[in-house]
Amino acid sequence: MAGIRRWYIYLVSFISLQALTWAIISLLQNLLVYGRRDGVAFETDSLSWQIAIILVTLPVFLVHWLWAQRLAQKDSEEQTSWVRGLYLYGVIVSFLIPILFNGFELLQLLFQLLIKTEPRSYDLRLTPAGAALTQILPIIVLAVLWFYHYRLAGTATQSASPLKTTRRWYVFGFSAAGLTMTAVGTVTLLRWVLLQLGGETVIGNAFWRLSSELARLSIGIPLWLIFWHQAQQRFTQADEGELYSTLRKFYLYVIIFVTALTAVGAATGIFAGILRSILGLPAQGDIRDPIAIIVVMATLWFYHARVLQQDIQASHEQPKQATIRRLYWYLIAAIGLAAFLVGFGGDISVLIRSFSTAFINELREQLAWFTAALVAGLPVWLWPWRQAQAAAATPGEAGAHEREAIVRKIYLYFYIFVATMTVLASAVYLVYSLVSLILGANASLNLGAELAQAIAYAIIAVAVWLYHGATLRSDTRLEDVPALPESLRVAVLDGQDGRLGQPLLTALQQALPFATLQGVGFPGEIANEQTPEVILAEAELIISPWPLTQSEEMYATAVSHSPARKLLIPLRREGWEWVGVEAWNLDDIISETVEASRQIAVGGSVTKSRRSIGTVFSIIGGVVGLFIIISILLSFFFEYLF
Repeated sequence: MAGIRRWYIYLVSFISLQALTWAIISLLQNLLVYGRRDGVAFETDSLSWQIAIILVTLPVFLVHWLWAQRLAQKDSEEQTSWVRGLYLYGVIVSFLIPILFNGFELLQLLFQLLIKTEPRSYDLRLTPAGAALTQILPIIVLAVLWFYHYRLAGTATQSASPLKTTRRWYVFGFSAAGLTMTAVGTVTLLRWVLLQLGGETVIGNAFWRLSSELARLSIGIPLWLIFWHQAQQRFTQADEGELYSTLRKFYLYVIIFVTALTAVGAATGIFAGILRSILGLPAQGDIRDPIAIIVVMATLWFYHARVLQQDIQASHEQPKQATIRRLYWYLIAAIGLAAFLVGFGGDISVLIRSFSTAFINELREQLAWFTAALVAGLPVWLWPWRQAQAAAATPGEAGAHEREAIVRKIYLYFYIFVATMTVLASAVYLVYSLVSLILGANASLNLGAELAQAIAYAIIAVAVWLYHGATLRSDTRLEDVPALPESLRVAVLDGQDGRLGQPLLTALQQALPFATLQGVGFPGEIANEQTPEVILAEAELIISPWPLTQSEEMYATAVSHSPARKLLIPLRREGWEWVGVEAWNLDDIISETVEASRQIAVGGSVTKSRRSIGTVFSIIGGVVGLFIIISILLSFFFEYLF
């Protein structure tokens, strides 16, 4: 009930606050900017709506917000509730975004006036002062409300661990937004400077674009520096949550991924242009555009790669962070290999077709782009792939985790699948061509070239299939298969008058055929020559339910004094509860116990692999992103073939 009440209070507070805020902003704009403009009286209908919204939403918001504040002061659980944190940061984000937007519009107007170009960012029926006031009014109102809620969120976050995750999303989200604005503005501004150095005539549209980019930089640079400084400050203070934050690693890997691929893509365009010139094709585009992109993206890539390296040195990698790192490695490798194979196959196709037709401009164009893709894709694939292979070859548990990672399996089987489908398609086309010739169909003029192209694609696909298949077999050979012991003495205490012990003994006999199994505390039909105390004292592994029943408490001392490893099964009994342990049915208890016993038998520790929802979504998102990017890359290059 408290959860439903919480949702009701904060949802009503959020909606009423938003309506109240924007009604106040619109009313101020009407009164101070649009009212009696050019002798025209106030628009009464608009004013009536704004006043009505304010009169209705103000008491509704105050009643519910004061109610929420009283509950938070009385109850610490309410103060640290994630619903309250979601409300506070939701309000902060909903106010900060329009503050930035209006700030951008205001600065753009000011730069247009300074550069003395034609203003395009506001209603031309307004004076420049009126247009500026239109942006200033919402900034003031929103900033006051933003500051109030930001102070509340800061106080709550200090004492509430769940809210720290919400704060990280807020910090890294706006840091990414600021970095994006900074990168876009810097690329455009650098391109503008390069155009001036090249002697290009500056037209009015360029001046207007310059004012927009200056405004973008004036917003983006402070935005990025402020939020990134907050993230860095918490990390350098050795905050455990920040040191082992998966979101921080995700943020860094995404930026490195985007900047690296963008820079490589721009470099590919430059290389393709050079090849076009060598092949006698007319120049296309302006080389200053990719140069500006390469300079900015390479700088951002270098900086964030350094930060990531420092993070790795400062803290041990956690399982979720390892998943993000693997996703980054294999995504880059997959895109690089796709570009290399497309380029390699495209070059072969162009060379084969050039024997049957003249080396026309269309083939030269394709050769330039395919060769550029080949040259760019090879290092993009080799760099992360070599790191992934080195990690997989690491001896011990670390290497085993790398080889068993689901991301690695998806990558390897994806290319095996693509190679298999390519061989299948090539074989079908070859058989179709041969059958057509046998049946007397008219042969195509380019049949020889088409057959040679199909054979070449099949050979490339077979090579890809063999290489990735060999990698899978190598992973299998490197797996450390623990040797099973020759014998193991296991004592099993019954927990439910034989209902647990008997099926558990049966399952253990099948899973551990080398073990000597003995029951303790079972019903009378299960008898042992030794006394229970001797069995427990000589056992190497004791499996016992917990808590013990009154009839089993006599064995508690013998269990505690035994040198054997103990495996406890949490059972629900009247008056006993387990923190963080869900209630299991009998089949689950037996399955988990057998798996844990097998792990102990081979000398390992008892572990259970659980993937969080966030990890699952990260993997799914990465795989979907892989398919989308590779599909775009394939369609981009294959459009030259048809």
